[in-house]
Amino acid sequence: MRSDRSARIGGIEFQGSPRDHHGDWFVLDADGVKSFWGGVDIRRSEILRPSANGAFDLPGFLSPRVIPVSGHISSRTAEGLESMQARLSGLLTDGSSSRLTVESALGSRWCDVRLASATQITPIDRTTARFLVTFWAADPRTFGEVRDYAGGSVAVNRGNHPASPRLMVGAGSGGYTITGPSNRTIVAASPPSASHYIDFKAGGLFTDAGVRVVGALSTFHDWTIPPGLPGVSASITGARSFAQRVTDTFI
Repeated sequence: MRSDRSARIGGIEFQGSPRDHHGDWFVLDADGVKSFWGGVDIRRSEILRPSANGAFDLPGFLSPRVIPVSGHISSRTAEGLESMQARLSGLLTDGSSSRLTVESALGSRWCDVRLASATQITPIDRTTARFLVTFWAADPRTFGEVRDYAGGSVAVNRGNHPASPRLMVGAGSGGYTITGPSNRTIVAASPPSASHYIDFKAGGLFTDAGVRVVGALSTFHDWTIPPGLPGVSASITGARSFAQRVTDTFI
């Protein structure tokens, strides 16, 4: 059975349904991308209550995500198969990370991964081989479409897990205050005059080129966008343009 999904990473494309049977393809199994959708385990420190029932109620955190990808390699020639096997077996073996993007009927989602274990390749015949490559995502969340919501409008996260917005601020002069939900505020006492952004995940103010501006923020009370409605609105003082950039976030 063919997969209704496709995936790509590091210049390699895994096809769910190849256009023909006479090309060179990495072909996914019907369930060839496992553990990309759905939840992951929760980890927490469990400290038992002395001389009492149960344990102290401590917060839990998501564990990393492991994503096995399986299927077969199909080539027109034995030489082509050997080249494709070498290409796949060398993927991420330098310890680097890369973006894994998966397309399905649910749309496009991605996460950043590293190699989790040795890639397994088993020859079947002179032009076909089975493969299993396993990825490890330090951040178990997966991400989808990105949308900008102008200041004063309601920002919505169409995923199923809280999203951390990026605040996009236009060019202008002087400081400003951004007010979000529950009167949480971001105060920029000495921001750059050029356009820039405030990144909640990284924690700080950055130029459009991604350079952190040290000391630009005097108050930093961030927030998240819960999944679904009613959403979250935020506004800025002064005349600068402002938007919340929200990436649909899933677990």
